[in-house]
Amino acid sequence: MLIREMVQTLQGVCEITPGAGSAFFLRKEYLSLVDPERICAGAEFNDEETSDILNAALIYSAEYAAMTYLARAEHCRAALTQKLIKKNIDRKAIEPALDYLEGVRYLDDERFAGAWLRTRSIDHAEGRIRLAAELASRGVDRNAAKKALDEFFSDHDEMEICRRAYRKVRNLKSDSDRIKASLVQKGFTLKEIDAVLKEKV
Repeated sequence: MLIREMVQTLQGVCEITPGAGSAFFLRKEYLSLVDPERICAGAEFNDEETSDILNAALIYSAEYAAMTYLARAEHCRAALTQKLIKKNIDRKAIEPALDYLEGVRYLDDERFAGAWLRTRSIDHAEGRIRLAAELASRGVDRNAAKKALDEFFSDHDEMEICRRAYRKVRNLKSDSDRIKASLVQKGFTLKEIDAVLKEKV
């Protein structure tokens, strides 16, 4: 492949116009074989080097697609991976692109989990067990989920959330066993539930 023209568009990203075919973009960090300094107008590459350059371009296209989703809302890595797969983006390109985005903190499971917990708490009164299960079902990394939950519950009193849930459930159910079962389903521990039931809030 011959590079006819190379234009720097963003830091680390350039638009390459080859001697034949359409122009494409690549992030130089994605090159594994070719020295990034060699990417310039007039440079020629053998088949193996060309394959490395085209692979870097493919990874950058996965990064760009991921950024279009991240520009709209926080995502966890697992959900973003599934969205990119549905867009028919090569699976081999997705991993290094998401690794890069995590490295520059555009993608962060812990940040996503924190945002999700804050939004969820507006309309739902749920305990740690249920919230942890919900985050796991969304594919959030276990350690990231734990950190986000710890931070969330350092700002929000779990017993007060349990009281709120109890008041909601009590308005719908009168039988104490059914109230208890509902609170267990909402992710509160039996210790928390028993303490709230004794308070008769």
